[in-house]
Amino acid sequence: MAQQDRSRDIAVGSVYDQIDAIYRRAVARSRRINAPLTQVEQSLLAFIGGNPGCRATDIASAFSLNRSTVSRQIHALAELGLVVEGDSDSQPRRGRALSVTEEGADRLKRSLAIHREAVRNRLDGWSEAELRDFAAALERFNGAKDEGQ
Repeated sequence: MAQQDRSRDIAVGSVYDQIDAIYRRAVARSRRINAPLTQVEQSLLAFIGGNPGCRATDIASAFSLNRSTVSRQIHALAELGLVVEGDSDSQPRRGRALSVTEEGADRLKRSLAIHREAVRNRLDGWSEAELRDFAAALERFNGAKDEGQ
């Protein structure tokens, strides 16, 4: 393996480790906050809130997850009173349109505010140019297609 390839592999490994650390800190923070949401709950609520009327199949497709996995998560959110499945009992359970409840929206708002404040604190002292460059690099990273997509 050429030195350049090895150096690149080391750098890629470092990027992965840093992303993993961000995720672990967010999970730990979620466990400490008042009315915590897991990363999964937060992601689902944000998706449903941004896509009113979506169905579990839409979420499964968007997140590349098994529909049964998403259905279990949605059912748990419904039991917590954070989402509503469908607008009537006459609607078949499978394929019900989803919406975030007022409680769900409030919990999501609080959770996002806490996580964003943690990011804001970590970026304290960064210049606007550094912030723009970092945001652009993250946007480029997140915009890249995964294999198989």
